[in-house]
Amino acid sequence: MGFLILIFFLLDILYQLFVSGFFLPLPVSDTGTVRYRTLPYMTILLIIINSLVFIVLQAPNLYQGAEAWETEGNTRLLNAYVQQVWTYGYRSSYLQNGLSIGAFVTFTSMFMHSEMWHLLGNMVFLWAFGRRLEDACGAWRFLLFYLLAGMVAALGSVVLNPSDVDLPGIGASGAISGVMGGYLILFPGAKVNCFWGIISIIRIFVVYLARVIGFGGELRTAPAWRWTIRVPAWLLLIYFLVRDLLPSLEVMQQGQDFGGVNNLAHLTGFLAALAVFLFVRKDLAVRYISGRRV
Repeated sequence: MGFLILIFFLLDILYQLFVSGFFLPLPVSDTGTVRYRTLPYMTILLIIINSLVFIVLQAPNLYQGAEAWETEGNTRLLNAYVQQVWTYGYRSSYLQNGLSIGAFVTFTSMFMHSEMWHLLGNMVFLWAFGRRLEDACGAWRFLLFYLLAGMVAALGSVVLNPSDVDLPGIGASGAISGVMGGYLILFPGAKVNCFWGIISIIRIFVVYLARVIGFGGELRTAPAWRWTIRVPAWLLLIYFLVRDLLPSLEVMQQGQDFGGVNNLAHLTGFLAALAVFLFVRKDLAVRYISGRRV
């Protein structure tokens, strides 16, 4: 029974990924070659830590608690999950008044997620953009940049919000937005492999049309189906930036609750990427400043 539940759970994850990447591009991996050819073990370690925190500490209380609540009306485990979020999630009052674990919530909140899809979405983006940025910085400097971006995102989401709402914020998306911003600054001309279902389907008709009519050069001999589509990094990342910018401006002007997606944290994390030059390898920084390929 437990095995079947796991199978259905994994199938649901694949289904959610498919739906997410059907109409909009879902980045899967960077297509460029890393200059220093280092194993991205810090990116892998961050993915493992984020996953373990959720799977081991949060998921049992969340999912078993939801099941207990539906079948028995027992909310004990759900209350434990809520307590975890309120204790280790980021709240400005914790910093100002020394409540809970104080300033450490700027760190702990980065490694917590609301549910499995929240975790999975963040980790996909971290893998897609983290590997090459880690190579550009070195593993430990990449970690410091990641943590800095996450902390700036948490602080910025409160400082720039005029409302007095003090709800806990959790998730690695602020730090990952910083990684995406750093990638955009250093590698704007790169291309990213994305799962983009609707474009892959359109590609089938374009390729066969090219074969019938005889146009397109290499397109005529290319495979009709590809699981991923190469998208220019600058176009993809500017899209994500604009998507967070518009609702963030509304928050800064009018204020609102932190319910759902914290776009303001994404935006401030993205802006924290301007500090990436404090963490990149020295020779790479010199090449960048001189206009050479990094």
